[in-house]
Amino acid sequence: MSPVRVPAALALVALLLAACGEPPPPTINLYRAIQGGDLDQIKRHIYWGTDIDRADPRGELPLHAAVRRGRLIIVRELLKNGADPNATNQAGETPLQVALVAGRTQLAAILIEADATDDPQALLFILVRDGVDDRDSLAFLTRRGADVDAKDQSGATPLHIAVGDGQRLLTKRLIDLGANVDAPDGDGRTPLSVAIEDGNQPIIELLERFGARAEPATSTR
Repeated sequence: MSPVRVPAALALVALLLAACGEPPPPTINLYRAIQGGDLDQIKRHIYWGTDIDRADPRGELPLHAAVRRGRLIIVRELLKNGADPNATNQAGETPLQVALVAGRTQLAAILIEADATDDPQALLFILVRDGVDDRDSLAFLTRRGADVDAKDQSGATPLHIAVGDGQRLLTKRLIDLGANVDAPDGDGRTPLSVAIEDGNQPIIELLERFGARAEPATSTR
């Protein structure tokens, strides 16, 4: 090889190595990349300074979008690069709430590791009011301190809410988690008395199968 050409070849190699260290700019927007699970495009967005906590026109944040679609690797990448695990979208949802409503407890655990600070008790009431009957999500919250017999401001327990909303499977899930089938609400009604008032025979039969009474016990727990 001609000695004149060696330095030129080395210079070309150096330029190529330098180019390899800098990814090209993204060619699709961040939300489309999340939808498609395109980690390469997401890394390009992060490298080139895209705001990963900026909401789209519908008020959805990138982390929420990734959680909603179950994009575990992308969720990790966003969190590693500073995405806020406690940010709320336009609907007031946190990423952890989105994960649990969708039954994605693995993502929920990752968010907690990243310092998501949602209150487990508040989340339990949110899930119950939304009719979420996912066994794993409900158990996830009780393992972290949520009480299935806690009462909301009106005196209703999660079981009263599920029964009043006609959610039979959710009612069964809460009983399986240890909910007191005879707890009175703020008006002194047991879950069974609520079901009887509503005429909901499938839930009446379910509660009676677990020994529920229409009147609260005279003795306190």
